This record gives sequence, structure tokens and C-alpha cells, in this order.
Amino acid sequence: MGEVKIFVSHNSKYADLAKALKLSLEALESENSLDVKVAEEMAGATDWRKWIEDNVRGSDIFLFLYPSTDMDMTWCNYELGRFYGEDRKIVCIKNTDIKSPPPTFEPYQAYNGDEDGIRKFIDELFVSGNLTNGKPLNPRIGNFTDKLSERAQDISREMAQRFAQARVRDLRYERRIVLSVCYDGAKRFDPEASTVEGNVEGLNVLGLGQVTPIKWSTIRKSAHDSVDWPGELEAALPSISAGSLPPALPPFFCGSDIYLPVVTKAQSVDGLLVEVVLIFVAMNRDLVRPLVDWSLPSNMPDSFVSLVRLVRLMFRARWEILEPRYQEARYRAPSSERCAEIVRDVIAAFDRMQHYAESQGIVGLDKFYAVFQADLRPDIEACGDEWVELVTKLGAAPLKDSADLSARLKALLSNNTRWLQLSAKQFGIATSQLP
Repeated sequence: MGEVKIFVSHNSKYADLAKALKLSLEALESENSLDVKVAEEMAGATDWRKWIEDNVRGSDIFLFLYPSTDMDMTWCNYELGRFYGEDRKIVCIKNTDIKSPPPTFEPYQAYNGDEDGIRKFIDELFVSGNLTNGKPLNPRIGNFTDKLSERAQDISREMAQRFAQARVRDLRYERRIVLSVCYDGAKRFDPEASTVEGNVEGLNVLGLGQVTPIKWSTIRKSAHDSVDWPGELEAALPSISAGSLPPALPPFFCGSDIYLPVVTKAQSVDGLLVEVVLIFVAMNRDLVRPLVDWSLPSNMPDSFVSLVRLVRLMFRARWEILEPRYQEARYRAPSSERCAEIVRDVIAAFDRMQHYAESQGIVGLDKFYAVFQADLRPDIEACGDEWVELVTKLGAAPLKDSADLSARLKALLSNNTRWLQLSAKQFGIATSQLP
């Protein structure tokens, strides 16, 4: 048969893949010439629209490369729209992790981008003639004793490796938003026109849904007055535009979690910012607490130091660990799955608090008992035994429902009250001995 023309449609990101496929196919052609077109071979100063029109419409086979579902389909769809004719073939080579081609190409034949799939495409193009109206281009490739068959297998393997490289994806472990900066007529930052987009994790930190873009003014209004990181970012925009390093923005609370906003990237045009990228770094409260907790006076007696630290731990146990979970179990009727999750959270939080206590020098029973007067020892031991029993029951006994969970948490709250009462007695004894 005469010359067979193939137009390779692809995203520019995968130009190397398209050019490698072109060279590979041309290396297998016989006397019947094969004309493979890729946009990258277009000469300079060419009317590219006319080039596409002429080469797409003049092709016998439209070959679409689909290595990734993330690729922009705009031009591939445009090129497909230029290709028509009943006797001409439309085929797709897709990566192995892709179930099916995109909707516009789904009706047409598809090959997997692995060694077997690419070899099948080569055989149907050169040997069986399935893609060339029954007229094979080079039957020698189908003869396994022929060196051309070995070359076709090598090409299939090499192209499969190239497709495999396209399956590598960047996994971003971050909570990210992107601020698109707009200005008013006086080139001042315009919070109404400026918008924010981001990934699901980043938007969730701000308490926002997945519908974007969102006006910056909306985020501005949602910020807490006492921790105004959006306002500080706005104030820093001119200095960032001038090339200065972004400032350290203040951390903020989202529920019971703490996040630190960090500017990771900025883009400017003619001295004006057009885009700012932020990520929200989750801060481990237990790890940063030693850095931000109230520092005790250096001359405070050891007995007071240990007692104050113990009381602070009791406060944390009550209002950071127990009280929020009790409120949820008591008034929100969580599901059985959520109840089990609450139990795990409480036990894990107690474990973290224990590690923190050890980092503060409260290690072992002797250190613990030494904080209290000897006549309080029986009450301390009874209260400690009760706590161990309640925590063991919380984690071991199966929960009936949310009411059962709230009852167990309430018992732990009552135990916490006893601890605070004993600490108050000890505090009274210690202060009575001050001069």
C-alpha cells in the first residue's frame, strides 16, 4: 500500500514520549513509507492552526497518547475535532493505571501502555493490517525468527518504561491555599477581587468547603480578631513584592488543633504580586507546649514547682481531654464508630500527657507521692486506684452506645475533681507554711 500517515495527539508535557514513539515506529517501517507527525517538528514561523488542520485531516490514523488523567485535554480534543472520515482509525494508548480513555476518546480502540499493549499496537499496525484496512505495513515483524520482531519487542519494552515514568506522581503532604492577588485602580490590594483556591485539606483548615474560588474578604472576616494572620499577610504584601522574605505569621487554632501559616511561594509581574502560595503546618501541641508554657519563677521551692505542674496536668486532663469528648458523647449522640474513636483519642491523649509529665521531672510514684503530705497518702492512693480502674474500663469494656460512653467519661471527670480537691488541700497546707 502507499504511504500511511499517523498524527500523534498528545499534551506538550509528554512531547518526549511522542517523539520517541515516532522514531520507534519509523524504525520498523518497510518499503511502504510511514509518515508520523508530532507537533514538535513544526518549523518556526509556521501557521500552527493551518499545520494542525492540514496534518490532522490528511492523516489515516489519529493516535492519542494518554499517559495521565491529570493532563490538559484542550488541544487533544481540538485536534480530534479536525479529524473525520469513516475509513480512518482513531486509537488511544493509555497508561495501565487508567481504566478507560477520556469521554471523547472512549468509543475508540485503546491499548495499554505496557509491553504487551504496545506490542499489540505494533502488530496490528504492521502485521495484521487491522489499522490499515487489512494491508500490513511490514509482515516481517510477525516472524519471531526475524530480527525485526526482536527490535519490535525491544521498542515495546522501552516505550512501556516511558509510559511507566509518566505514572510517577508528586504526593503533596500539605494543606495548601493559593491567593490570587488583585488590585484596585490605585494599585492597592483589593480583598474583594482577590480570590483563594486550594486543596481540600487547606480549605478545611479554614473551615471552608470545596467550592472555589473564595473571596479573600471572606477569609479575612472569618479570622479571629486576636490572631489576625490574614491581616499580617496583607500588610506584608508590598515588602514581599519588593523581594523581602515573607514574615513569620502567627499560629491559629482550628478546633483543638494549632496551625502555622507559612508562605512558600510568590509570583510577581512588574513589581506587583499576582499569586501567593501558603501552607498550614500542623503543630503538635504536646511538643510545643514546653516552649510556650508559663515559666515558673526560678526561686520557687521544689514542692510548689511540682505541685503547680501537677495541677496544670489535671487542668489539661479535664478541659483538653475529657470535657470536649464528654460534651460530644452527651449531647451529639455520636455513632458507634465515632464513640470507639473517642475512646482511642482519650487513651492516646493520656499517654501523651504521661510522657509530658515525665519530661517535666515527674517520674515514678515516689516523685508523685512526695508532692503531697503523708496524711493525704490514703486519699491519693484511693484516687489513683480509681483512675486506673476507670481508664482500664474505658478501653477494655465494649461500649453499648453514646450514653454508655458519656457515663464513663463523666466518671473520669468526677475522678479529676477529686484530684483537684486533693491538690487544693495540699496547696493550702503548703501556703500555710509560708512566712
